[in-house]
Amino acid sequence: MSRRTSETYAVPLKPSNLEKSCGQIFSKGPALTRDIFEKMQKDRRQIMGYEIETKQLWLLSGLLLLFILSTTGMIAMWFTEAFDNVVFSNLAIRPNQQSFNMWQKPIPKPLAKIYLFNYTNVPEYEIGNAKKLNVEELGPYVYEETLERVNIKVNGSHLSYQEHRVYKFMPELSKGRKQNDRVIIPNIPLFTAAALNKHAPFLARVGLSGLLNSLNAQPFLSLPADRIITGYEDNLYALAKSYMKLQNKHMKERFGLLGNAIGTRDDVVTINNGETDINQVGRFELVNGESNLNQWSTAECNDFSSSTDGSIFSPKLVRNRRPLQVYLKDMCRPLTYDFQKKVTILDGKIPAYRYALSNKAFDSPDRTPSNQCYCDLDNACPPQGVFNATSCFFGAPLFISYPHFYNADPSLKQAVTGLKSSPEYESYIDLHPTLGYTMSGKNRIQVNVQVNKAFGISQVQMFDDGTILPIAWFDYSLEDKTLPEDMVGIIFHSTFTLRSVEMGLKYGCLLTMGVTLFCILLVLRNRWTRRVRTSSIRPLRTEEERV
Repeated sequence: MSRRTSETYAVPLKPSNLEKSCGQIFSKGPALTRDIFEKMQKDRRQIMGYEIETKQLWLLSGLLLLFILSTTGMIAMWFTEAFDNVVFSNLAIRPNQQSFNMWQKPIPKPLAKIYLFNYTNVPEYEIGNAKKLNVEELGPYVYEETLERVNIKVNGSHLSYQEHRVYKFMPELSKGRKQNDRVIIPNIPLFTAAALNKHAPFLARVGLSGLLNSLNAQPFLSLPADRIITGYEDNLYALAKSYMKLQNKHMKERFGLLGNAIGTRDDVVTINNGETDINQVGRFELVNGESNLNQWSTAECNDFSSSTDGSIFSPKLVRNRRPLQVYLKDMCRPLTYDFQKKVTILDGKIPAYRYALSNKAFDSPDRTPSNQCYCDLDNACPPQGVFNATSCFFGAPLFISYPHFYNADPSLKQAVTGLKSSPEYESYIDLHPTLGYTMSGKNRIQVNVQVNKAFGISQVQMFDDGTILPIAWFDYSLEDKTLPEDMVGIIFHSTFTLRSVEMGLKYGCLLTMGVTLFCILLVLRNRWTRRVRTSSIRPLRTEEERV
């Protein structure tokens, strides 16, 4: 039994048909492949009366396709804005995009450096022993600003929002100044009450003076620096709030230099997100539902449609170095910034375009006629170098200027002593030359209060009518050395990586186009040479042909 079994296993198995087919394929595969290529070489096609081998046809087709693609890319990169449009589309402030998150909660945290003017000889001035008030500059008191845009509503290409700001005191940057430093400053609510009642009946003015006496309101206040900046409670201001509520107007709970900015602002702003037109990105569309202001005497000065908030601008305007406009709510007007020069930031590693605030911003109409519309309704214009912002602060006689009345009428400096003679306080922004966003900058302005003297209001009788008293000046700065690492990384990538990609595509397409064109001409030249040589060799004629 075992012997049969062993003999059975010793019988060789016959291969199946499938095994035979596979064996033939593997054994004849190289020969078949060689035959196919030889056939392709011998196979010819007729193109426009010329014969060409199939292999050459495929080679020419591939080169021609690559040439067309590279030529198209070269034209798009060198003669159109296709690449820029793709890049700029990422700047549109669309929800669920990185640009939207950066816009909603900006990474950079600018610093508000505040310099207060401390009045050092008020008692002497009040009793007549001093002819002029003397001021002493104190500061800077430095606060870090955190901005968040809240209550956001998206409507197509429009974004509506409110601004929420938080200010944090930075003692290490304040050069020895403390929050509880005592500072003597003019009483802005008192001067506001006097200005609003300057033309009131005499009995009303006398009644106001009695009210001020009952509230113990004095022309000057002595307060800690932090309360002056962030806000303080005042009986006269509380009375003014109650009066404004009757007129359905809202005022902040506390009065301070940063009072309007702290917390959530009442103003609802609508901007264009740039989705349909990147040139409109960040531009103001509506402020509190209105498409223009109602503050000034001409439509041109009431127009803010070409303005942004200063954080981003049309990249094409920046690239072409065109004038830019920044809308400032506290001044109820846009300010023009002009291209000044090329600079570098971050230790000279990053190029930037510097735009400076126009020197004509606070000019009187005598120097710049277009500023006539910023005068009041009676065409009473402020002196050279100051801007009347009274209508923006519920009638408070606040005037804006450069620090220390730089570039202003000399008479303004003569009203008080202690001001610097000729400081140069430039306001500027450094923009990314390609993408148009702000990388650094400084905005320097001074807040002043005007004295409106009226007979019957004893609290202001010691002053000359129209005197403008300095309160403080602000240096809002975004310094490149204080930028967070995330922002620095974004700046480097958008500057160098983007530039490298653009140059690579430009010259890569150009080089590929040139190489493929050369290869196409080389193949055609070889084919033409072969054809000419073949046609020039004539076969020998036979005896019959000779006959």
